[in-house]
Amino acid sequence: MEIEYTQHSASPVKRVISVIPEVIPEDSEQLPELEFTASRLSRNESRAMMSRALSRNLTRASLKIPSFVGGRSSKTFFVDPPTKPQFDPDDDYDFDFESDEEESSPISYDSVEDVHRRAYKTFCKQLGVMPCSKVLRQFGKTSINLADLNLSNKELKAALMTFINIFRDDDGDYSDEDSENDGEIYEINLSGNKLTTKEMEYVIDLLTVNKRVSNLVLSGCHLAGESLDKLADFLRKSNTIQKLDLSNNDLTDKDAEALCKIIQDNESIFELILAHNNLGEGGVAIGNALEKNDTLRSLDLSWNHIRVIGAVGLAKGVQKNCHLEKLILAWNGFGFEGSVALKRLLENNTSLLHLDLSCNRIHPPALFEIIKGLEKNKTLSLLNLSQNPITAPMTSIFLSRLLRAKHSGLQELDLAGIVVDKEFESVLEKIREKRLFTVRYDTSLPVNKGAAVKVDPKNVFNIDPIRILYFMKEHLRTIDLFLKFDKDSNNCLTRDEMQLAFEMEGYPISQEAMDSVMSYLDTNKDGSVDLLIPLLQEEIERLHTKFPGTYREFIDGERKLKRKLIQEREEQKLRQSAEEELRGGHEYSQAYRRPANPKLPPIRK
Repeated sequence: MEIEYTQHSASPVKRVISVIPEVIPEDSEQLPELEFTASRLSRNESRAMMSRALSRNLTRASLKIPSFVGGRSSKTFFVDPPTKPQFDPDDDYDFDFESDEEESSPISYDSVEDVHRRAYKTFCKQLGVMPCSKVLRQFGKTSINLADLNLSNKELKAALMTFINIFRDDDGDYSDEDSENDGEIYEINLSGNKLTTKEMEYVIDLLTVNKRVSNLVLSGCHLAGESLDKLADFLRKSNTIQKLDLSNNDLTDKDAEALCKIIQDNESIFELILAHNNLGEGGVAIGNALEKNDTLRSLDLSWNHIRVIGAVGLAKGVQKNCHLEKLILAWNGFGFEGSVALKRLLENNTSLLHLDLSCNRIHPPALFEIIKGLEKNKTLSLLNLSQNPITAPMTSIFLSRLLRAKHSGLQELDLAGIVVDKEFESVLEKIREKRLFTVRYDTSLPVNKGAAVKVDPKNVFNIDPIRILYFMKEHLRTIDLFLKFDKDSNNCLTRDEMQLAFEMEGYPISQEAMDSVMSYLDTNKDGSVDLLIPLLQEEIERLHTKFPGTYREFIDGERKLKRKLIQEREEQKLRQSAEEELRGGHEYSQAYRRPANPKLPPIRK
């Protein structure tokens, strides 16, 4: 095979690639392979020329596919030279004859967060403090969380001034509310950092330039006196904050006036947390402010030493408030006086849904007053009375009164830490048959819950065994108590059956205490405790012979009547106790005295 390259003109574009067919025999078996090779070479060279022509802007016309010259048998391909197009000024031409490899490097720009970090470092350098790594991580987020960093005055100033400048315009004026800033902040948490008057001014400036902050947490910031007054004056006019946390700030009665300004004049705060302070009798002023508040939905006043005068004044204010839904008064000292005021609150209030009275010295007479209010209340759904000195019989009386209260909307009751009696669970089941009702209580003496569980040696009682017997038969006669555990019905209890009886009643007993019980009860020293004396046993056999299967009905009916009488007598004692507390012409108890001159100054707008 011979391949001839023929140059038809001086142009590098026009070439003819010919394959001489005479050189190759017609009957040659290698003809298909040679044809394929020649075609491949000619096409590759044509493509290379086309690429070079396009890169040098020699033509803008599309090149044609190489065509055959001299017929198909000649195996000759011809590439037409491109025609020179006319210059069109509207077309885009590449007049850059420099190498494409010499490209300029792209320009890199710093992120907005990096710019803010450099600004914060500049402020720290000017004030002579070290930048804080946690503060550097706050830029670019929707919340500022500087809780528990214990920053110094200068460190806190550097951080707050940086955030203030972020939301200011170039001319130094404050940004408008609708302007688009680099990043909006919705929550500020400065808990655990001491805020003096100067730092409070920075906080107010930050709240002024960024009007989207809705959650402000200032817990444990030592707010008192002038700094709290400045915050109160700002919040009286601001309508952006929706949740305010001022807990653990050592606020006293003297600070109640500033708090009243916030409660009375602010129209945006829905949740206010004032826990772990020392407001005390400041509850009177707070109650007066609550009468005029229409926006607050949740108020937390736990751990504030509110008792007697403060408790009564606060309850009177909430009584006239028609919008408050959640009131937390845990760990105060409402006692009997506060409970009488809470009774009137529950009778008249129509908005309160959640009331927390845990650890408030509510004894049975005080609980009896709260029950009177619950019987007339239709809106309260959750009541927390945990950790109060409420006796076991009073728990079943409480539920019995709720069972008879047709209009009560109570759905959840918390009695954690309060032991209930045996009648409690039966009354609870009756309430649940009528409506959805959930109760949380600490311990219930079991009636018959199957086999005793394995006793933990660490919880074994080692007290006086006779006192254990007294606890076990508090609501049941001793003979009835032990008859339940006489498995073989031989009218006597062995040592194992006695130990099982103690464990089933919730009093696991040690071996030493069990020895004392057996020596006390087993008078004839036969190793078992006889339950029936022979005379009583003969009488029961005579009744069974004369009235087979019916004599037990009278005994059961007598027990049921006895329990009912005990309950009525207990309620009568509670009524008498409450009446004695109110006797003597006093509205509450004899210990309650209305102050002649209020200690707090009147609220000024």
